[in-house]
Amino acid sequence: MALQRLNHTSITYFFVMDGANFETPSLLLAESIRSAMGGYPDIVAYTPNSKLGAINDVTRKMMEILNVDIRGFDDQLVKRSPKYPHGNKILASRERRETELSVFLDTDVVCLGSPDFSVITQNTPLFATPEGVPTWGRDEQDWVPVYEMFGLEIPDWRVRLIKGRRRVVLPYFNAGVVGFVEKGNPAGMRFPDVWFDTATKIDANPLIGGKRPWLDQISLPVAAARMGGRVEVLSEFHNFSPYRLNSQAKLNDVRLFHYRMPAFYRKYDECKRNTERLLARAPVALRSRVRRRLGVFLRGIQLPEELL
Repeated sequence: MALQRLNHTSITYFFVMDGANFETPSLLLAESIRSAMGGYPDIVAYTPNSKLGAINDVTRKMMEILNVDIRGFDDQLVKRSPKYPHGNKILASRERRETELSVFLDTDVVCLGSPDFSVITQNTPLFATPEGVPTWGRDEQDWVPVYEMFGLEIPDWRVRLIKGRRRVVLPYFNAGVVGFVEKGNPAGMRFPDVWFDTATKIDANPLIGGKRPWLDQISLPVAAARMGGRVEVLSEFHNFSPYRLNSQAKLNDVRLFHYRMPAFYRKYDECKRNTERLLARAPVALRSRVRRRLGVFLRGIQLPEELL
């Protein structure tokens, strides 16, 4: 049966804005998406239902200006003992969106150029970039009982990690950028639901050790294997770390920059320009309050006079 053709401009970028500390990087992320891609992608900021009322009014206004939809979700499952806040991305992924493709982004990511997902088909269960280092499962035998839980053999293909020695390992991806087909595969299986089921079962298995905080990444390739189809391995430029860069380096080829901390963000001109664009987008009456919200992201940065 021929696969349904996807409209690759029908895409939602979404992230989890879980509390005050995540509001400022969420604004910078939303600004970067709008600046790189204009109005065509949908952007959704998910916030736990219990925290929707606590969102700062400056954040709400700027998200409205950026045409970002703020939606709530039930995060009770990640509050169970022991708590697992990384699980919020899996729960947010399970929420339904109206576009054909969805891409989850950590809030410490900025978009520096329009990503190319044109190779994605309805039969692509997952598209993501390999992890930098093997944070879990250094020995392939560690993976055997994980796949066996679901009646699967370990995969016959490998990925090359993107840092250090760039080791070739069993499929292992960084969960800071996770893409999938929103409606699911031809069999009707939706990736976020399989990811959730896989993660909860691995988490409950006492024979699988050392899985926190890597549960989201351990379960990613296993969920994809359960779905079938071909995983699309994205280049490092779709989830790029500042690991080997210095402040003078250029990010010309990078599409999604995973800066990880404000100190790294502040080093690069591309990121500084993103901050300036956010301030320029703010109404004059609101600009001083946006500057205060930016806090550490502005430390040591000289802004143009018109943005002061």
